[in-house]
Parts: sequence; C-alpha cells; structure tokens
Amino acid sequence: MDRIVNKIAGLGVPGIMLMVAISMTGLSGAAITAALALLGPGGMLGGIAFLLLAGAVTSALTEFGFDALFKAVIKKLYKNGETKETIRRKIEKGPWSKKLKAKAISDLEKL
Repeated sequence: MDRIVNKIAGLGVPGIMLMVAISMTGLSGAAITAALALLGPGGMLGGIAFLLLAGAVTSALTEFGFDALFKAVIKKLYKNGETKETIRRKIEKGPWSKKLKAKAISDLEKL
C-alpha cells in the first residue's frame, strides 16, 4: 500500500481528485477512463485537461498564495478588455463567501 500511496501523493492534488473520481464511478476495468470523463467536460480528454489545470492552479496557489493569484486574475480579466461592471457581475454571481466577494470588488475598484 505504501507504494501506491507514494505514487498518488507524487501526483499531488490531481492524484487525489482522480482517486476520488475513480471511487465514485463504481467501475473496475474502465475506472480510469470513466473517472477522467467524470472530471471534466469533453469526456476523457476534458478530464485530463482538468487534472493538468488543477495541478497548475495548486502549484500557483502554493507559490504565490490565494490573494495574490485572485488579484492577478481580476487584473488579467480587466486587461483582456472586460469592463469593471462585467467582472463585478461575475464576482457577485460566484459561489464564494460575502467576505471574499467584498475583497474582490474592493480590489477591482482599485484598478
């Protein structure tokens, strides 16, 4: 079991996500294919892309912290041509806490 745990831990958060997805499918032979299809839109390829993205986000969060990454995404949206109003609407519709929404809107207004 230690070998398997080491391999999953080597994958980091995406490894844990894949393990959970495999356990949710209830399948044995095609568990990995089904789990990857379950993780992302677009079937198995979407699941692979999702795991790669999850790994990149996890790495960035570890390196820079949540606040810095959150601010950078807001700035990038603004630089890419979105208006403050459209970004504000996206923040308000988001599934996060009121405190985080208030902080994000405050950061947006400072742009």
